[in-house]
Amino acid sequence: MVEEEIPLKKPRQALWDKFWAEHGSPNNLFHRLLWLIRFIFSRAYAKIIYDTVGSIPNPRLIEIGCGSARTLHYLKEGYRDGIFFALDLSKEAVTLARDIDPDFHPTCANALSTPLPANCMDISYSIGLVEHFTREEAARMIVEKNRITRPGGYVAVMVPWKNSVYNLVVRKAFGDKWPFGDEDPFRRKELADFLAASGVIPVKVHVIYGSTLLGIGMKPHLDLQS
Repeated sequence: MVEEEIPLKKPRQALWDKFWAEHGSPNNLFHRLLWLIRFIFSRAYAKIIYDTVGSIPNPRLIEIGCGSARTLHYLKEGYRDGIFFALDLSKEAVTLARDIDPDFHPTCANALSTPLPANCMDISYSIGLVEHFTREEAARMIVEKNRITRPGGYVAVMVPWKNSVYNLVVRKAFGDKWPFGDEDPFRRKELADFLAASGVIPVKVHVIYGSTLLGIGMKPHLDLQS
């Protein structure tokens, strides 16, 4: 598959390279606090995904836009015999994911068009990725997750919740100093509709700690797709 160039602005890419280069540093107080908070949220995301999917023998999982791949780390606790892939456009994020767990298979690649064959993953998901792009790009990323997921496998997407205090108060209070770049949070129905439009069923959207949404659905078996 020919990798399609992702339409990112250079300042945005530079922001994320800088962010992930600093995120694993013990010398930055902000990032150390964020690191600890990420443990709490990532564990919750992993639990919901695992509880929804259940036990799978020798599963293949991928976190797209992996960052530190912290959710993948917790999923590994449940899927001990799994094969774990991590994908990010930032080389700094890929390095961080590899440092966290040498058993992961991280690669630098485009979330709009991954270098993976169709139907190769049991679980494909992203945590805090699609809200940084246009809605058209976000839809394409979710469709791409669906493409690489096997029939009967699961697709999950986490985004900030538009109606949360996090979005309405905290994020806006930071203004231009918000450290996570441009974000366009989702409403619950919108995320469910995005997932359904990609072809996954049924769709359930979970609210996590009143601030983020985790939507998860199953890719239908081939007999249901015909």
